[in-house]
Amino acid sequence: MTVRTMVASRLGAFQDIWDAWNESDDEIKAKPLRHFEVAVREQFREFDLHRRNGQKTRAANEAVDIISIALNLLRSQGYGPDEVAELVTARARDRMQGKTGAILDKYRTRFGI
Repeated sequence: MTVRTMVASRLGAFQDIWDAWNESDDEIKAKPLRHFEVAVREQFREFDLHRRNGQKTRAANEAVDIISIALNLLRSQGYGPDEVAELVTARARDRMQGKTGAILDKYRTRFGI
């Protein structure tokens, strides 16, 4: 197994997104938090527009763009692919597994959603 294959297996399909942004690594690392906030908001707006127009694939592509922005936010904070994979695994294990009902309840009671 090559190093590239090992890393790819850590992020799975998301490795392709990570690699696509390598060419803009320095610029992404220099972006302020507001860049990511505005970008996510815009992608959600586009997702909703496509969803309302019955364009399921186009909406799904916007969701992938949201994942891309999340990965780049982590990149901007100095995380690499291995660290991202470790963060995701730990977060799922420690915060989500067996607790999704409580998470949904928190959003329902705190935010009315």
